[in-house]
Amino acid sequence: MAFRMRLPRYLSITQGLRVAVLACGLLAALPLIARAQPVAADAVTGADALYFAGSPLEAYEVLRAYLESNPSDYEALWRASRAAVVIGVVKEGITAQNEWLDPAIVLGDRAVAERPDGLDGLYWRGAAEGRRALNAGNNYAARLVQRVYDDAHALMAVDSLHGGAHNLLGRVNYEIMDLPRVARFLARRLVGNPALQESSWDAAELHLRRAVELWPENVLFQLDLGELYQRRGRAEEARAAYTRVTEMSSVHPPDAVFKERARRFLEELGS
Repeated sequence: MAFRMRLPRYLSITQGLRVAVLACGLLAALPLIARAQPVAADAVTGADALYFAGSPLEAYEVLRAYLESNPSDYEALWRASRAAVVIGVVKEGITAQNEWLDPAIVLGDRAVAERPDGLDGLYWRGAAEGRRALNAGNNYAARLVQRVYDDAHALMAVDSLHGGAHNLLGRVNYEIMDLPRVARFLARRLVGNPALQESSWDAAELHLRRAVELWPENVLFQLDLGELYQRRGRAEEARAAYTRVTEMSSVHPPDAVFKERARRFLEELGS
């Protein structure tokens, strides 16, 4: 989020699925207790319907119940990780966020164990790790950042045009370069992993721009690019990026939060 997530399918769903979700809209009217006990064939479809209807918590509960009897279902595992990430993203306070981000990482680990080259498992695990790194102490944060770096490169080894992978790498570079110079120097000397050693502002911009080009409908990715421009003192480019965010259609549950953040940044820039 911050490592954030299209939030992809961290984070890609086809237009066909969105149509299917709309067709399943009646599901949202059912009592939660009924939705929380799906038959196996309905769990993933029902969870997607709830997620894209703006109810990631209910989607998570559906998947959690299903995974109790189907613990190795890859499609359910990465979707549960996705739901936990987006719930954690909008929580207030580090403790509340970590209560969701830690399980999201575990679910991502399980998904990747079932399918090591699965794009969704890798992406959502990387998204969870990146978000969690922002709330971690120095040593744990350094390990998590390296894991994000590794997951992003694993994604790109399978699909070099994966927008989520580029966003993950862009955020890794951004967050490292945003550290105070002394802290960054010490981290590189004491930890010295590739994620820390290879970071640069140029790499941050390259990957964040590429993420937006590949997944232009992703609200978060556009916001991330705007934040980089603002941080680098490029007010006009930041203003243009934030304006695009406010005009975009919401797809993922946290998109309304991201759009409100863009409006606040526009106010800071004097728009």
